[in-house]
Amino acid sequence: MKRKAPASTSGRKKTAVAPRQKRTRGRPKSGREAVGREAIVVAARQLLDKLPAHAVPNVLIARKAGVDPALVRYYFANREELLFAVIEHILATWEAAHPAPDAPPAEKLSAHIADMFDFSCRVRSMQRLMVEECAEAKSPAVRARVRELNSGAVRKYARFLHLEGPGDESSPDALFAHVAVIGLCEFFAAAQAMILPLAPKHLNATELAHRYELFIRNLVLDGLRSRVEAPGKLKAGA
Repeated sequence: MKRKAPASTSGRKKTAVAPRQKRTRGRPKSGREAVGREAIVVAARQLLDKLPAHAVPNVLIARKAGVDPALVRYYFANREELLFAVIEHILATWEAAHPAPDAPPAEKLSAHIADMFDFSCRVRSMQRLMVEECAEAKSPAVRARVRELNSGAVRKYARFLHLEGPGDESSPDALFAHVAVIGLCEFFAAAQAMILPLAPKHLNATELAHRYELFIRNLVLDGLRSRVEAPGKLKAGA
């Protein structure tokens, strides 16, 4: 009994299957993998907007992002680095949507205070992450990045107050202005349960917030106006 000859394959093309490459250690470089990192940061931010950091373990972040928990460790050397990446994401998305106006110094400062107040009311997770999780991080790299981020904010106030000339480096005024504005904004945002019952009955929460924003803008500007509008006339500590 004769065996049938195998069907001819001369007209078919063989598809070469590329060998699967093993993932290497270190930071990813491809655009596709960068998207994976971004997904983890976005998922972490969404959870941290609603929950304190201690209630958001990496496994929950991975589940929210739809990735393996090992991938979180792959992109971030430690948890502090992940949390600071969330801070950077918060600031980057906010600044992209709220560009600084091209205006005289007093108007720039006024707009900055209004922006800080709006940010404090809308992004409640930011200060918690900065103060409670990253300011005293074990990671020297994260601590350095936190310091540089805050130093950048202080330098912005130094520009408002014209404190960039020789001899002004030792003035703490820019730092004080930065801390004062944060305090004015943050306490109002955090202490609503205490503040609202004290408000006049004819003001709802939205109107009260608007009136307070105008109040602190005038308070800060009137206190700093001579420094903002007439540089050099009033020396630090005078």
